[in-house]
Amino acid sequence: MLAVLLMLWLPAMAVPLCSDIFTKPPTGNHFPGLLPPANLEPSRGVFECDKHGCNQRQNYTPGDYNFSAGDFKNGNFISTNGASTRLYFNSLSMSQAHINVGGKASDLIIYVRGSFSIAGQNTLNAIVYVAGAVHITGNATLNGAIASGGPLVGGGSSNINIDLSQVDNADFGGMCDDGSNSAIDHFLMRYSASPLTCKAEPVSVYACKDASCSSYETSAITASLTAANAVTGWEGGSQLTLTNGVGSKNLWHTVTAPLVTIGVGSASVAAINPTLCQRGNNTPSVAACTIAFADSGLILDVPDKLAAKSATVTLSAVRKDNQSQRCVPTFQNVSKNIQFWSEYQDPATIFGSPRVSVNNTNVATSASSPTSLPLAFNASGTATLNVNYPDAGKLALNARYIGSASEGNLQLEGSDSFVSFPAGMCVQPVDANAYCASGDETCAAYKKAGDSFGLKLSAHAWVTDNDTNFCDNPTTPNFARQNIMLNHELVAPTLGSSGALGTATYAHQAASSANPSAANTVAQSISEVGVFRFGTAPFSAYLGSNAFTVPAAKSVDTGRFVPASFDLTGVSLTPACSGFSYMDQPTPLAMTIEAKNLNGALTENYQGVFAKGVASLHGENSDNGVDLYARLSPLAGSWSKGIMAFDVNHRFTFGRTTAPLADGPFEALDIGLQLDDGDGGMSKLTGMDMKPDSSGDCTLPSNTCTARRLNTSPLKLYHGRVQLDNTYGPEGAVLRMRAQAQYWQGSAWGALAADSCTLVNPALATQVDDPLLGYRFAPALLGGQSILRSAAPAQFSAGMLDLYWQSQGSPLYRGQVTAPLAVDDWLKWYWNWDGSSPNSLSDPRASAYFGRYRGDDRIIFWREVN
Repeated sequence: MLAVLLMLWLPAMAVPLCSDIFTKPPTGNHFPGLLPPANLEPSRGVFECDKHGCNQRQNYTPGDYNFSAGDFKNGNFISTNGASTRLYFNSLSMSQAHINVGGKASDLIIYVRGSFSIAGQNTLNAIVYVAGAVHITGNATLNGAIASGGPLVGGGSSNINIDLSQVDNADFGGMCDDGSNSAIDHFLMRYSASPLTCKAEPVSVYACKDASCSSYETSAITASLTAANAVTGWEGGSQLTLTNGVGSKNLWHTVTAPLVTIGVGSASVAAINPTLCQRGNNTPSVAACTIAFADSGLILDVPDKLAAKSATVTLSAVRKDNQSQRCVPTFQNVSKNIQFWSEYQDPATIFGSPRVSVNNTNVATSASSPTSLPLAFNASGTATLNVNYPDAGKLALNARYIGSASEGNLQLEGSDSFVSFPAGMCVQPVDANAYCASGDETCAAYKKAGDSFGLKLSAHAWVTDNDTNFCDNPTTPNFARQNIMLNHELVAPTLGSSGALGTATYAHQAASSANPSAANTVAQSISEVGVFRFGTAPFSAYLGSNAFTVPAAKSVDTGRFVPASFDLTGVSLTPACSGFSYMDQPTPLAMTIEAKNLNGALTENYQGVFAKGVASLHGENSDNGVDLYARLSPLAGSWSKGIMAFDVNHRFTFGRTTAPLADGPFEALDIGLQLDDGDGGMSKLTGMDMKPDSSGDCTLPSNTCTARRLNTSPLKLYHGRVQLDNTYGPEGAVLRMRAQAQYWQGSAWGALAADSCTLVNPALATQVDDPLLGYRFAPALLGGQSILRSAAPAQFSAGMLDLYWQSQGSPLYRGQVTAPLAVDDWLKWYWNWDGSSPNSLSDPRASAYFGRYRGDDRIIFWREVN
């Protein structure tokens, strides 16, 4: 006798058409998009290139080459030899780089699992697929094609030259279908091992692109099915639409004779070879398209289940009722010995030895030596049993009854396929130091934002209902699934940016002898700063079933993630006075420091307690190896969304030496910016070209620089002061007093002719004695008398300023007036006017003598004669 097999079969993953992914103009947000090969080599590490060269080889023959991060800047890199070299990166950035300039785009395929950023002037001849986001700024030229699984954002003066002929000529290594094999090799029709005349028989139809049916035609296909000799025939008609190469129809045939022959009569896409059919797990053939139906058999109803959780299953022995043509019981109120065995369907090759159990007894895995178990059939002809399986996958449970001679050697068979789901996932960081116990800024720095780190993902069996932590449950090593969505959540800082993941999906691989671990390791990255949890999104579709939803999984608090680097932009350092600055004189310095991730994007969470970077100024004169850091004013900047900005109003000072000394001049002074990240130098300032405590070129042979030079030409810094000369003359004359800007020349004071910027207020502050201010009138002014001091303009020129004194009133004043000139602090000096303040700065002073003529230096003796 023939029996029933109810079969559920998983379609193979269909690769997309290359023409659907790479379009003109280019498009993003492709899902699932391209997936890298499952058998890709282990990572070769970071691929870095700059003006000094590369840490990896640059010449590549066709094949697959796997790296973690890629960072190319300041040079021409990578040459290829034939179609096609395929490079795989977790993340990729380009800045002032030119890749494969002499080669064809079809010769270089670049696959980026995370994000891809291009900044500055770049050239790239390649076909690029980015699973994450694409950010293009500056003057970038791409020749070939580009597509992304995330957003594709172009900016600046980017020039994307799409040449779809390069896509047609490229070898994608199976990641997409170039359309050259768009014709169908054959149609495959699958049905159960034991069709019954008393119930509909599900038939699955596949549009196979190759002889082994390992891939399907992805375009929509309309087919007309045939069923010669069928009584009733196709349920709902013979037309069937295949989506992604797969469709299903129910077939009714209510008699055992004649046999039914099924097939595909016509289709919108023709097949090259004849239709093949597969009965149960037998080999597909043309002969199997002729189907024998039986009037009786066993019907198993095994529901899809959770791994290690027992499922209640019904088994019915049925025959066709001649009047209703439907199934009715064969056994009622009787106990029968039923033979059981299981078959692995997906994966077909099992790692380990998990076994299906029926009523707590492991059953055989071969029909030749089945396990016999007694079952009690009730009045409805149904027996109830418990079925369990500890692992994940798709299996078939087979049942057989062989009757005695008194039953006419009756033989009934039946089978049902079921899917065993993992109960949950576990996500854990690979590195022990990734765990951030406090979940805040006090955790040690773990990785740079955008840098690759490992996540260990494993599938686990059921232990108890309402379970929320599956990591301590038994694993399901045979679980495999494509396109599991990865997600994350920000733990700290609160209200910060959640950032973007580098890897959006992954394909979970089953354990094997080559890779016996039940866990998969995925290279992940996060674009932001902070502490995060990483996880998987819930999913339900597994091996063709949607019976369960595997819940979302989250890792422990992971971090702390810090900036990959600090960039300096918008630097403007201007001498405060006519090409130089005085010591202690506020000097304009504008600049912006930006905390960046590995792809060159701002890390907006770098602020508040998560921003540990401290910027400071350093100085060195004539590359003498003496760091003048202590003389420079501190930078009082703060971080806001990854930026520390010093605007055009910002000033810094270079302080005088210890009072009452003078030093300098510093006529070849370099001012540099140093940034201490607070994390032991994990995040560095880019473009460092200065080491203020060491002489020589710190960029060679290897870069040992600790600061970045801010001035484009040497800065001049002088210790300055203003000196006044006494003046003499008749009380009715306007007296001229010379003020001179001076600087310390190393051994003496000298005139500073470069000063044409200093401004003063020449007016006297008082007309009476004021010892504190330094004013003295000898004798005191009488009523109606006053002294006027002026300058027009009141600005030094070529280091000089003339002050004009005039006696006013009647009678005109005769006597000595001593007064200071109020100057800026950086032009004061240790004049020690009171004889007790040698370390205090004060304004310059001088006297104007009214009613006295000093005479000429060439006259030796002078006497007034009546």
